[in-house]
Amino acid sequence: MSNDSTPMPHPSEYDEAARLNALQKYLIENNEGQEKFKDLTYIAASVCNTEHAFITLLNKDNLVFLSSFKPPLAEITRDLSFCEITIQSDTVHEVQDARVHERFSNNPYVIGEPYLRYYCGAPLIDENGYKLGALCVLDTNPRTLTENQKKSLVLLAKQVMNDFRINSREKELEQKHAELEEIIRQRTASLIDTNHWLSRIIDLVPHPIFLKDHNGKYLLANIAQGELFGKKPEELLGKTDIDFVYNSDEYVVIKQSDDKVVSTRKTVVLPEQIVTLGDIKYYLYTSKVPLISPVDGELRILGVSINLTEVRALQLEYDQSMEAYQKLVEISPDAIYIQSMEGEILFANPSGIKLLGATDLNELVGLSVMNFIHPDYLNVVENRIGDAENLSGNISEQKAVTLKGEILDIEVVSVAFSYNGKAAEQVIVRNVTDKIKARHALYQSREEFRTLTDNSTDIITRITTDLHFIYINKAITKLTGKPLDFYSGKSPKEAGFDEDLCKGIEYMVQKTVATHKLSSLYFENPKLKGAFRYAHAICVPEFDEHNAVTSVLCTVQDVTELKENEQMLIQTSKDLDRFVYSASHELRAPLKSILGLTHLVLHDVQTDNYQDIPEYISRIERSVHRLDETVKDIIEYSRNNRLEVKRELISFEKIVTDVKENLSSLANYSRIAFSIKIDTGLPFYSDSRRIKIIMNNIVSNSIKYADLTKSNPQVELIIQTVETGCSIVIRDNGIGIDAAYIDHIYDMFYRATSSNEGDGLGLYIVKETLTKLEGAIYTASILKEGTEFKIQLPNL
Repeated sequence: MSNDSTPMPHPSEYDEAARLNALQKYLIENNEGQEKFKDLTYIAASVCNTEHAFITLLNKDNLVFLSSFKPPLAEITRDLSFCEITIQSDTVHEVQDARVHERFSNNPYVIGEPYLRYYCGAPLIDENGYKLGALCVLDTNPRTLTENQKKSLVLLAKQVMNDFRINSREKELEQKHAELEEIIRQRTASLIDTNHWLSRIIDLVPHPIFLKDHNGKYLLANIAQGELFGKKPEELLGKTDIDFVYNSDEYVVIKQSDDKVVSTRKTVVLPEQIVTLGDIKYYLYTSKVPLISPVDGELRILGVSINLTEVRALQLEYDQSMEAYQKLVEISPDAIYIQSMEGEILFANPSGIKLLGATDLNELVGLSVMNFIHPDYLNVVENRIGDAENLSGNISEQKAVTLKGEILDIEVVSVAFSYNGKAAEQVIVRNVTDKIKARHALYQSREEFRTLTDNSTDIITRITTDLHFIYINKAITKLTGKPLDFYSGKSPKEAGFDEDLCKGIEYMVQKTVATHKLSSLYFENPKLKGAFRYAHAICVPEFDEHNAVTSVLCTVQDVTELKENEQMLIQTSKDLDRFVYSASHELRAPLKSILGLTHLVLHDVQTDNYQDIPEYISRIERSVHRLDETVKDIIEYSRNNRLEVKRELISFEKIVTDVKENLSSLANYSRIAFSIKIDTGLPFYSDSRRIKIIMNNIVSNSIKYADLTKSNPQVELIIQTVETGCSIVIRDNGIGIDAAYIDHIYDMFYRATSSNEGDGLGLYIVKETLTKLEGAIYTASILKEGTEFKIQLPNL
């Protein structure tokens, strides 16, 4: 117990920051729990027989009255409080007469209302030993407490801390409860959302996925599994495979694999499961996995199938494509090499073997391409090898050294390539030694040089080492329209060349002067239209009698057509691959149907069952017609791409007559009313065969997709010629096209409806043909009301 005037220690002596941090969780910001603390102050005042009792907490700057026996005193700063001394010790602190106390004699509560004289406080100590405040009693008369009263005050202070902890724990539990409720709410919502999206995701998977019970009944199926059976997924639920697979041998395989999963409770894999559904035989790779339901503990069978049918077909097509590619590589006059990303030669065609002076491929395979690079180009090639991102197919010139030591000038094009499943480079090399020699011979005669260069389509110029034009040939005038004398004595910048071109010229000249050797640079200028958008420049140094470079001779070759042809060839190859793939699929479908129906006919003949044979033959006939239509469309597509546009005077009357006669054999033709209006007052020139193709395909669609439920199915043709071209409108009142499909009807092999067995090529051919004729087509359609095609053709 203390009653001295010991100076207050510095806060750092008892870790004031940690004490204030511990205090925060005990501060009560509302009235909750105040009554129990008021009761404790009442008990303290009663036990100690004092006028006042308080529970106080010492904040950073002031004294906080948490509870009091009587109305609390006005808030005071911490440095004037009695409790500031109390929290410096572990025992009670007593001031018997504040009037004579060194620290408190001038305290405002001593010299003024309520004229306090006596103080005794017990520190409030938390479980970590931090003193947060005090339980104190005060009186207006000097006095002292008995030891029992002081002990009671200490016990009451401990009870205050117990209540603090209880309050704090209750708040923590309430917060935890609220947090847990929020977590449960969020997780419940997340689970519902996850189940929703999981179902959507499973439906988006292109492979059949299903879940069965131990008896083989479907509990779940995605869209792909339903499509395999020609059903909606929900139609499979509760049924077994026997309801859909009619081939008993194939069903036995399915049933046995299901039973094996149930009996062994192990995964069963069917590497090649055959399922015949209708006219199509599917080849599936199926995995079946045992699952135990967390709800009822029953075993389930989870299955995933991969349709290998198309993979088989694609493999055959790939093998055929590779065979054709290999033949092209074998007969190519250019040297073709395949090298690893480290520069190791993996393959060379016959021209490539011959170019490097070898007799067979084995002499080159495994060697580094660097063995054949001229020393002047070692750094350039070394930096390029393995840099797949920069293999853009640009042409570069360099020198090569053959096995026999012969030095060759070559042009090189490199592209990224995949060889045996690994990243590689395909390099096409052309020997231009004779070209370079001829160019050097040309430089020896200035007169011959001028004669030849003035008529050259390449831009040829002589430029000084300080970048001023001495000479430039006529090719520049075709490009810029400026006279030759405009450039004389000017620098590229003064001549108005753009900044990138000026930098390129400066770079080439400086490099040629510095190395005393030929240099080259490839230019791309997308802003230009027509010639020299892609250009290849070669610079040759010119020397004086002291072997000093006096000027640089530059030749700029227009490789725009070569580059565009290369890009067109690449695109054509991609289009051809896509077309071959789609066309083979369209051709094989009716063939498979014919094959399946033929097997059924043979089976019925062998069993003396002739009842269904007429129907089989009718279906075979429809498949043959579909195959014939697809073949004719492919032929028309091929002709459209190969044949040039033929300009001739068009007779629309004859074209319409031919189209109607050609389509008269269609099933719905006799039920269609035709309305034809032709206004050809002005002559119109175009390609009659292509116009007939366009009208034939559109009108045939109007007939095929006629709405025969209407009393007046009709097709209307309106043709009008004007000075600049013609307009053709083909309008029907057929079944119409859903707005969701209208943007795709001109795609290759696209069908907007399954109500007709068309091949999906007709409108694609229309679009391709219109492209050839530089025409346009506009489509408007309302489902169940009809469709209108409006065609605009220019006068050729």
